[in-house]
Amino acid sequence: MPDAIRRSLPLVAGLGVLAGTSYITLILAGRLLGASAFAGISVLYVLVSSFATGLFLPVEQEIARRRGHERGSATFDPGLVPRAVLISMVGAIALCLLALAARPVSLRLLGGSWELLGALCVALPGYALCFVSRGVFAGSRELGRYGLQLGVEGSYRLAGMLWLVIMGEHSLTAVGWLFGAAPWVALAASLAGRAAHRPGEKVSIVPGGPLLSALGLLLISSLAAQLLVNAGPVIIQLVSTPAERAQAGAFLAALVVVRVPVFLFTAVQPSFLPAMATHSAVDQKADFIALTRRVLVTCLLLTVVSTALAAAAGPILIRLLFGFRDGVGALVFTAMGVSVGLFLVATILAQALLGRGMHAWTTAGWLIGLAAMVAGALLPGSAVDKATTGFLLGAVAAACTYAVLLATALRRWASPATISPVARPGPPYSANPAP
Repeated sequence: MPDAIRRSLPLVAGLGVLAGTSYITLILAGRLLGASAFAGISVLYVLVSSFATGLFLPVEQEIARRRGHERGSATFDPGLVPRAVLISMVGAIALCLLALAARPVSLRLLGGSWELLGALCVALPGYALCFVSRGVFAGSRELGRYGLQLGVEGSYRLAGMLWLVIMGEHSLTAVGWLFGAAPWVALAASLAGRAAHRPGEKVSIVPGGPLLSALGLLLISSLAAQLLVNAGPVIIQLVSTPAERAQAGAFLAALVVVRVPVFLFTAVQPSFLPAMATHSAVDQKADFIALTRRVLVTCLLLTVVSTALAAAAGPILIRLLFGFRDGVGALVFTAMGVSVGLFLVATILAQALLGRGMHAWTTAGWLIGLAAMVAGALLPGSAVDKATTGFLLGAVAAACTYAVLLATALRRWASPATISPVARPGPPYSANPAP
């Protein structure tokens, strides 16, 4: 265990740098541009983070799982990464074409800025390649390069933002292109000096199984989860009156403050799913339940503390850090904090279901949560009320659904033979290296 923790430190450090620099970058952008202009940047940030993570995280997870399995079985699929690159780039280009085809909606979301739309279309293919490389890094235990990529992404954006602040450049376009270029800079930095992987003499070259069959349900689940947690500013931008438009920026600023537990869970997630799948594969039901309980309790305690702090100090922090005069109140902070906590509960339980190979059940839970969010957003009230209520109802629905589904799965627990071979993971990338 100490060795596994030691190998994970570069990833934890990279996530910390990315989270910290993202907070500071958004704060500086809000102060530099003002609340109204910052609304377009906030939506760009939400769209990039939601669609990039939702679309490409399943690719990262599947590459890491298959490379881990290959280490244990002394096999190697040379076509895995090229196929993953092709699938990811097709998805990114299709999403860019959709954004351009629906430009009236896209431009409304982005405050009418063609430059921000261009930055979005440049960023998405970059993130497609970033997530493929992260899967390779995770599967080959190159967590130093994984952490470096995350750290460079955030540091580049912050350095560019600091330069704009120093130069007094109140340019929406310049800020937007920092987000567009960041994944490409991070990808280049993480791949610099890396030699191509060559399998050892005792490794058998094998053709890979179909990749798309393992990604479809994971893709739907990932997109639905990202939309649920990130849709608030988009909802406000779509339904707000001109007088309420600045509230999109204030709502994102509040979301940045309350979602600290989500960033922290990101450091746990890469090792949590493989561990759950390993317990499931060897029929360790008690360990499976114990690990789920420990992670749940830790995240819930963290959420209670962060929600209390956000409700007490959040409105003041919005004014001091972002410089927004018209922010959101303590009640909204409390509701958002509870929503974040329930979203984390749903995420943990969903990962446990994936550990049992129940992809369809996982997808159903996120879709139910997304439907509840849409229903909440249709209720009467101000734009902020709609966004807050939608997030809360969606998180409640997802968490409750997953609680019922996981309880059912545990009651039905039979043997490892019931788990789908497609979903059966290899050893976690933090395991001891294979000989």
